[in-house]
Amino acid sequence: MTKERKAPSEGPEPLGDILKRVLDGRIFMLDCGHHADLYPGPGKDITIYNGKKPKIICSQCGY
Repeated sequence: MTKERKAPSEGPEPLGDILKRVLDGRIFMLDCGHHADLYPGPGKDITIYNGKKPKIICSQCGY
């Protein structure tokens, strides 16, 4: 990370607001084949592997 990008980062609240607004009530199929409701509540924890095409899997399949 460069010095320019390192300078002030935002706290977790704005990210939580974005996730709530975009993901509330939606269910997604992950790359591992499982389904997850990512917001709110008891959904699954996910792992995101960055790359040309991000791979999103549930934590159970990440082990």
